[in-house]
Amino acid sequence: MKRVLLLSFSFLMSLAVFAQGTYVPLGGDTYDYIDRIDIKYGRILPMIHTSTKPYLRGEVAQMAEALHFSNLKQNKVNAFQLQYLMDDNAEWLDSVISRTPRPLFKKLYREPASFAHVESKKKGLFDLRVNPIIDVHIGGETGRFIFDRSVGVEFRGNIKKVLSFYSATTGDAIRPLQYIANLYTNNPNHDAGAYGTNLNYVSGVAYFKQYPSSIFKFQDGANWFNAVGYVNVNILDYLNISFGRDKNFWGDGMRSLFLSDNSAPYLFLKEKVTFWRIEYTSMITQLTSDYNVGGDTLLTKKYGSFQKLDIKITHWLNMGLFEGNISRRSGNNFDVSYLNPVIFYRAVDHALGNPDKETIGAYFKANAINHLSFYGQFILTEFKVHDVLARDGWWGNKYALQLGAKYIDIAPGLDAQVEFNVARPFTYSSTTFAGDNYTNYNQALADPLGNNFYEFLLKVRYQPKPKWTINLKLMIARVGDDTIVGYNSGVPVYSNLGGNIFRSDLYTNEYGNKIGQGAAAIITYFDFRASYQAWHNIYIDGELIYRNKSSTYRGYSLSDFYFGIGARMNFAMKSYMF
Repeated sequence: MKRVLLLSFSFLMSLAVFAQGTYVPLGGDTYDYIDRIDIKYGRILPMIHTSTKPYLRGEVAQMAEALHFSNLKQNKVNAFQLQYLMDDNAEWLDSVISRTPRPLFKKLYREPASFAHVESKKKGLFDLRVNPIIDVHIGGETGRFIFDRSVGVEFRGNIKKVLSFYSATTGDAIRPLQYIANLYTNNPNHDAGAYGTNLNYVSGVAYFKQYPSSIFKFQDGANWFNAVGYVNVNILDYLNISFGRDKNFWGDGMRSLFLSDNSAPYLFLKEKVTFWRIEYTSMITQLTSDYNVGGDTLLTKKYGSFQKLDIKITHWLNMGLFEGNISRRSGNNFDVSYLNPVIFYRAVDHALGNPDKETIGAYFKANAINHLSFYGQFILTEFKVHDVLARDGWWGNKYALQLGAKYIDIAPGLDAQVEFNVARPFTYSSTTFAGDNYTNYNQALADPLGNNFYEFLLKVRYQPKPKWTINLKLMIARVGDDTIVGYNSGVPVYSNLGGNIFRSDLYTNEYGNKIGQGAAAIITYFDFRASYQAWHNIYIDGELIYRNKSSTYRGYSLSDFYFGIGARMNFAMKSYMF
């Protein structure tokens, strides 16, 4: 028996994927390229678990190098994408060498993806790469000058391919479209009935300050410093541990109902075990509770505990389970009961007296005919079978659903993705206390629309030439907003129909609730962008955005139209599709 166990263990170890290096920053071209490779070649090449993002650079490099040495023919665009992946993760290449024929001043850009780098003479002992971060975009909407500026630096390194580290710091300033500026100047959805009266935010950002400009004569600018960084350790070839501050995205869609990159960066401790066809991820995070924007003060913390199990059932089918818990204790303390990485959080929550926000879910991804991929997610926070079957609109039946599909190479270089998301009222809100909701830094941790919505998304990506990319995004969503039902000493009192994620779910109606209830509104968002990659990760962009919110409630409607141009260097294009 011992011999059988030993042989079984050795077999699993031989199939282990060696998780390596730092992460590829979210939002870049890598994720589109990996999608294409996964759908086209996932049946014949060893692929990473695509639902856990960001990806480790070592895994991307290994996959790209395997495809490079295969006998599969590639057209010019596909070959460019493959070379991009290898250049972008050069420190993890085994046999391929990434080099620039004529480096700048013989020292800079010796590799296409690294402004400057140093490494040990003996390969694998030590390497350090440094890159500038620049993003400048300007444009206009009706009567308003719009700009977006980020300047900073990033560096990453490895020590003996075991310890990796990453840090990026930028100074940022924006004057965005009106509907984005409203989020931090005049947010109608953060009302006096919610937890606090000034729950404003800049999308995807932590601490910020508003500032005026006497030159351009505006009052609604915002600026901030952004810093992310972490250390990453590989243990026993199949265990990877990360600790630091950044974002995560769990899922295969444009949105995630589990955990998205919508909110601000947060502190995390992540453990990932990969062996055979299984990947198990457990993560503890320190989040910031809803807070009133004002003077400098120590902000109240809450904690998120998340775990995800992903299994490659076959080479074309992945299935998995998800569980998340949001907890908050007096004194900003973390409840150590959630430190166990291999326990059912719901049982822990019950043992503690059921004080926390608990979410469970499942998902799948299925590839077909080398061109198609279907995916979906389902989450559940509370429900009663009797009320579900009765279809009586009980407020406590809280769930959300996602279904989507990707089709690559409709024509050479032309890909499309469609997605449908729906969330019932109160799904991500908290029963016990509004601050325990599924949020971080006044922002949703999952879909940016929060609760109580239907959403249709379309993404079309066309790469006609290696350096040219055209992206089109469309969102049509129906949401239900709360309405004013009275006044208290001149302060408006709002109904609670489940659309405002920041309010406790002290419902207005116990029964008869339905998706989209309240002040019905249709949000239409259209984004067209053309980009030219002049050098590795250096882009020139032109963008057109149209967004319209048409509401049955006076004061909630708003229309925006924007056109702008810009350039960016080692910086992913920001997205405000909500």
